[in-house]
Amino acid sequence: MSIAEAAGMLAAPASYPPRIEHMQPQRRHLDSEAFERQREEAQAPWLAVFVADWCQPCETLLSRLSSASQESIRALPVAVVDIDREPALAERYGVKGTPTLILFVDGEPRLTRVGALSEQQLLQIGEEGARH
Repeated sequence: MSIAEAAGMLAAPASYPPRIEHMQPQRRHLDSEAFERQREEAQAPWLAVFVADWCQPCETLLSRLSSASQESIRALPVAVVDIDREPALAERYGVKGTPTLILFVDGEPRLTRVGALSEQQLLQIGEEGARH
């Protein structure tokens, strides 16, 4: 599945953030306006994933996020930002490569990782989010 197809299937969660055991991460594509609203209004940590349609590691990462087995990463709301549609956001947050993951806590970037991270690396991000 391409990033564009995945982004097309993403919908805003009915309630923010949903906390249901053994669920898929909540993901949605954000434009600049929605991103800023998410950043300002989020009451819990959330993960921004900067991707591109042409990026194979991005597809790998999104697949790993969808199949992550640990609750700490599954509980994080995930927002997908396409760098080709939102280059100003990518520039603002220093995105130089894709995929780039940024954990936001209290509206500020807390942790940044680049690449198709392993499930263990994703778990570390989830644990960091769970601490806040």
